[in-house]
Amino acid sequence: MLKLGLRSVLAHRLRFVLCTVAVMLGIGFVSGAMIFTDTLSTALKKNFAGSTADITVTPVTALSDDTGTSSARPATLTSDLANQIAAIPGVAGTDPQLLTTGPQILGSNGKPTDTYGLPTYGAGWPHDPRTSPFKLIDGKAPWGEGQLGLDQSTAQREGYELGDKVKVVTPARAVTGTLAAITTPVLAGAAAGAPLVTFDPATAQRLLLGEPGWTSIGVAVQPGQDSAVVTKAIEAVAGKNATVRTAAQVSADGKNALDDTFGGFSTVLLMFAGLALFVGTFLIVNTFAMLVAQRSRELAMLRAIGASRGQVTGTVLAEGLVIGAIGSTLGLLLGGGVAAGLQFFYQRLDLDIPTAVLQISPATIIACYLLGIGITLAAAYPAARRAGKLPPVAAMRDDAMLPERSILVRVIIGLFMLLMAATVYAIAVNLKGLPAAVLLGLGAAITLLGVVMTNPLISRYAVRGLMSPFGRKAPVTLGRRNAERNPRRTSATASALMISLALVSGLVVIASSAKASVDKGITDAIGTSDLVVTSDGGNPFSGQVRDRIAEVPGITSVHRVRQMAGKVGDTSVRVSGVDEGTLDGPITAQIEAGTVSGLQPGQAIVPRNLARTLDLSVGKAFQLITTTGTHRLTVAGVIAPNRQLNAIAVSLPGYTAIGGAATDSTLYAEVADGTSLATVLPAVVAKLQDYPAVQVRDQEAYAKGERGPINAILGVVGMLLALAILIAVLGIVNTLALGVVERTREIGLLRAIGMDRPQLRRMLQVESIAIALLGALLGLVIGVLFGASIQQVMAEDGLAVLDIPVLQLVIAVLVAAAVGVLAAVWPSRRAAKLDVLRAIATE
Repeated sequence: MLKLGLRSVLAHRLRFVLCTVAVMLGIGFVSGAMIFTDTLSTALKKNFAGSTADITVTPVTALSDDTGTSSARPATLTSDLANQIAAIPGVAGTDPQLLTTGPQILGSNGKPTDTYGLPTYGAGWPHDPRTSPFKLIDGKAPWGEGQLGLDQSTAQREGYELGDKVKVVTPARAVTGTLAAITTPVLAGAAAGAPLVTFDPATAQRLLLGEPGWTSIGVAVQPGQDSAVVTKAIEAVAGKNATVRTAAQVSADGKNALDDTFGGFSTVLLMFAGLALFVGTFLIVNTFAMLVAQRSRELAMLRAIGASRGQVTGTVLAEGLVIGAIGSTLGLLLGGGVAAGLQFFYQRLDLDIPTAVLQISPATIIACYLLGIGITLAAAYPAARRAGKLPPVAAMRDDAMLPERSILVRVIIGLFMLLMAATVYAIAVNLKGLPAAVLLGLGAAITLLGVVMTNPLISRYAVRGLMSPFGRKAPVTLGRRNAERNPRRTSATASALMISLALVSGLVVIASSAKASVDKGITDAIGTSDLVVTSDGGNPFSGQVRDRIAEVPGITSVHRVRQMAGKVGDTSVRVSGVDEGTLDGPITAQIEAGTVSGLQPGQAIVPRNLARTLDLSVGKAFQLITTTGTHRLTVAGVIAPNRQLNAIAVSLPGYTAIGGAATDSTLYAEVADGTSLATVLPAVVAKLQDYPAVQVRDQEAYAKGERGPINAILGVVGMLLALAILIAVLGIVNTLALGVVERTREIGLLRAIGMDRPQLRRMLQVESIAIALLGALLGLVIGVLFGASIQQVMAEDGLAVLDIPVLQLVIAVLVAAAVGVLAAVWPSRRAAKLDVLRAIATE
């Protein structure tokens, strides 16, 4: 029976090509994501050599700030603790070290160097080589602000040699130093493999930290001493304010941090893969259902000559196994191409990533085969099970057909799911914020499944209505009736496109609403500011930027906004420090309760949506957790949701008191009346030549920049739409091609009674357009409904404006119709070429 299944695949090769392509596309994206991530991770982890310190002591922070855009001060240790640890028996030496993010290394072209998505680290030169987190390769230790060190990778990539002048932008200010040392990157921990700039310890504290302190203490253990015993002794001395880890633990934590950092690279690819595999499942289910239906007599003959039900079912599953194996193999090859293409793509965008030979791990291979074969077998099983139920007597009939089950149970289940979706929807629209949006997403998924289940019931009538504007000519009528003839087949083919377009249209509505909300939020929130100053990637920048801007003639005031991460209970929040008067002009804040003026340390302003989430009101106290500990604040005022200040706001002195660093996130500059902005803007830019990552923009340019990430999302949505169309084309082509085989005799009879080839092609095009429009319209209705609903529940969380891009959605419907025409090209040409007499003689 296995041989029979294999021979069936070989005998009907063209029938299985599209199924194989569907599996290949999904597995291609899955393997591409895994290969790319493994390759990138391997390239970075090649720098791991393990920590050179036997034991590392780091401070316990009340808040893990891994956003990369926070200006919070890191938790630190004192030199006294290093001296206490040095006195412990078994300790050969200690080295207090400083390692923190914040600096930017500028290339010879004056632009920030590529960092592969990793933050750049700054470090103090080690006191003891035995415990150094990096090693000297060439040169000597830097001294003073006039000298510095760079890691070898950065120096080679930018063409720097010993003695060259290198400009570095630190959190304190921009400095230019002579390259005195070439080092390895940090060898272990979260900073392993990342760009590294080093200064002497005192200079590093002044430029990178702004105050005395150390971010870790490296400990060397005396030869022959038990590291576990020494570790426990250090833990006793350090107490609860420090974490003590061995070299192996530091290295493992660093590798995990790299995996987390680059996990996002594969997210988009895996989203594509999920869509391709899910939609491709409909294609495979439909294909096997049609193939089994066409081979009913052949399968019944097997039963008549002694094959059991299980053997017949196994024959069909064997075909699915072959398709899954071939599709998975081709998908793995495609995944290698996807990963290589991503490397090339990033390099062409000047976002160079570390190069390495593509890493195809056994885990990737096993996962792809299990996924590809498993999905194919699951999709083929319903048809295989029905094939096994064919009675042997059916072999004696020319019109042997698979028994059709009633759709009653299916429709009942579908209606129950739609009722459940309506209940979820009713609950969600009465809530607000992210929980409501998550519920609506769940409701959308249930709705799609419910429509898939009930679609056979409505598809016949829907197709009739959709095709009525096309007239009643014979090709149109026959094409429409072909689509109506088998509602299960029509609905399954249309469902693939429906699910894809529901996802895409929902995202388009949300993204378009986000763009409109950004424009309105910036227009409403930025009051008197003429210039807005930010940094690439939202990273904090030196406080000297503000001082330089204030020196420009024509600038009347410059207001600071600083930002860091925090937590209130289990809720993550942003914390902003604002200048006095910032909320009275540069940022327009609508006061709903309390006051926003004269904030004292210990007082805070809270947006209404956050106040509702945290159950806060004016006069109520709460505990805010930052990197430096837990701080008690009292609500002084509540404001309406504000895009420019969607955070807990405190005064600048209060911000410093709760652990904020002296670096800015945003500056708002005002130009004197009668002074031309066209004159002031170039002068400000000229003042900031030492800070190339800082952007100075007027309100219009700032709004355009804020829309940039949303435009990127729309680009991803466009790619999803392209993938959805591709899968839909495959599904419709597959259905029509197999339908031509199934109706060979019928086509021959139509030709015999006078239908010409153009009419035949038109008939199949009408059938294809009907399927495409059915799926497109259902998908658009569901997607727009839930996209608009998500906007409503997120109105106070950044989606204040509903914008339904009607033109784009109309274009999507027209594209769906065009897809129907294109999908019918090959099957209609194949049908038109059938020999009339042979077609009539076909059984």
